[in-house]
Amino acid sequence: MELLICQDFYFYNNGIYKGIAKCSPEGWFSDLAKAEPSIRIFGTKEQIREAIDTYIEMTEMNVDEVHNYQVEKKGDYYYDLGIITDEDNKVIKKNLTKYKEQYNQLSNNKALITTI
Repeated sequence: MELLICQDFYFYNNGIYKGIAKCSPEGWFSDLAKAEPSIRIFGTKEQIREAIDTYIEMTEMNVDEVHNYQVEKKGDYYYDLGIITDEDNKVIKKNLTKYKEQYNQLSNNKALITTI
């Protein structure tokens, strides 16, 4: 069986906005904010490559950044900088376990795609 990995994809805004509503001391107000589109894909390298190519073709969005979504160990760059903590690693491990369970339930031999 091939190695399963998880990657986060962040896209350029491409002029996409979303409506927001906030409460301030003056009351509720509505405004527009730039939408920061992002997705997380879990599967094999080939499945992820196929999924992201299809997603880009369907949405016409351009990838800005890609990050591996994984547990960071002592000695890893983000762990040593303190960006990823032991508490973060617990959450990541829990999410990866959930993604693997969901992936195993798929019968279409495709990658699992979720929003971030």
